[in-house]
Amino acid sequence: MANPSATPSSIPSWMERLDIISITDPSATPFSYLVTAFLLAVVVYSLQGPRFPKNIKHLNPKGPLEFSDTRPKKEFVHGSRPMLANWFKANPNKPCRVISDFGEAIVLPPRMANEIKNDDRLSFTRWTYKAFHGHLPGFEGFGEVSRESHIVQEVIMRDLTKYLNKVTEPLAQETSMAMEAILPKAANGEWSTINLRSKILPIVARISSRVFLGEELCRNVEWLKVTQQYTIDGFGAAEDLRLWPAALRPIVHWFLPSCQRARADVRVARSILDPVLKKRRQEKAANGGKAQHDDAIEWFERTAKGEYYDPAVAQLVLSLVAIHTTSDLTCQVMTNLMQNPEFIGPLREEMIRVLSEGGWKKTSLYNMKLLDSVIKESQRVKPIGVASMRRYAEKDVTLSDGTFIPKGGFVAVSAHDMWNSEVYEQADKWDGRRFLRMRETPGAGKENAAQLVSTAPEHLGFGHGQHACPGRFFAANEIKIALVHLLLNYEWRLPEGSDPKIRTFGFSMGVDPSLKVEYKGRQPEIEL
Repeated sequence: MANPSATPSSIPSWMERLDIISITDPSATPFSYLVTAFLLAVVVYSLQGPRFPKNIKHLNPKGPLEFSDTRPKKEFVHGSRPMLANWFKANPNKPCRVISDFGEAIVLPPRMANEIKNDDRLSFTRWTYKAFHGHLPGFEGFGEVSRESHIVQEVIMRDLTKYLNKVTEPLAQETSMAMEAILPKAANGEWSTINLRSKILPIVARISSRVFLGEELCRNVEWLKVTQQYTIDGFGAAEDLRLWPAALRPIVHWFLPSCQRARADVRVARSILDPVLKKRRQEKAANGGKAQHDDAIEWFERTAKGEYYDPAVAQLVLSLVAIHTTSDLTCQVMTNLMQNPEFIGPLREEMIRVLSEGGWKKTSLYNMKLLDSVIKESQRVKPIGVASMRRYAEKDVTLSDGTFIPKGGFVAVSAHDMWNSEVYEQADKWDGRRFLRMRETPGAGKENAAQLVSTAPEHLGFGHGQHACPGRFFAANEIKIALVHLLLNYEWRLPEGSDPKIRTFGFSMGVDPSLKVEYKGRQPEIEL
């Protein structure tokens, strides 16, 4: 989750209006001239870059004498959703241009999603590297996931997905232990008040680490702490730094507190994992090269095949990606259920029936179809972004409608169809049975598209195409297991007068980080 305290008020005033010192000012000092020369260099640098087509409407352009893009960035960061919604309401099939916190970008209508979904000229990994400063210290995780060798992606798509058949029961066991430690039940049966996100985050961190690192590290307090903190600090630092001109970021990041915290997190992660990695390699060498473990440490070693990669950072980014998206969606589902408590009873009935028949198996999670629908609906209402399928153009690209994307330019697809009443009936209403009805409607042909892990231009919760979230199958199972424990072990409610707010920051959307909820223990109908 991004840092909610990152506000433009911390930006120096000179960024609001670039005032150049007059060279005729007799009071100007040599230092002043140096500052002026540096600022001019920033201006020149900012004017370079891809030349976007002028025939695409610009929604927040710079003014005629406006050298810095700070104002339009701020305008987009705090008003992206209505800005894009108003444009696409009036122009449903036309792209637009925006100056976002990532830089200038073309935002395409959803109908173009299928056209660009597998276009190799439009790179997701390169976008990640650029947008999350993969070349700078503290952001090594984003640099690792952007490698051309795609080691991280291969591990997630091949090893992690294949491993799901083996891991359902261990995940359930770890979830049970995590819940007991993080969400204790009051002995007197009274309600307790908690910050929802602050409790879901460590639960997800622990059960994710159970799969990635096994029992050896999944309960290591320091490792769990740093993975949670890097999830907050890494995204928060990236947001903070993007508000600065690109030319200044290699310098500014040394001084921004959020970037300093991210660098410290990486150092801590290395100090914890490096000894484990060294021990593993020694054991493997002593055993004739045969692996003693079946977890993400070994998966990375096997996939790399001797090619260089950063093992500690690879583990850190694997945890970061899993914790960020999974905890956010779990919090959103819980929020929607507390707002619509009539769904909790039917969900419990489904959970009890399915687990009584099949136990903790991957097929049991698949058969929780109402739960699947509820999660997908919460993801529809609040995805992780107002736009998805963000890409960096490695070559000039001209789309079928004539839209020109210059080399070096950013492009994204608007997610507004997820809230479009022409696509979803009563789209402004949360309906937990929406996707279950789609699956159960005979002859509609939407059985597969209605499942949580499926992607489509009208539902971009996990992206779409060859760069759709490779970990979505693991995330779906993990969220379902967590929700089973949360609903069968506890009662939940929102405090009176509570009004949860969705946080939008540029392209990103997140749950309310300050939301407090109330819970109390209950006796589950079956043994978990």
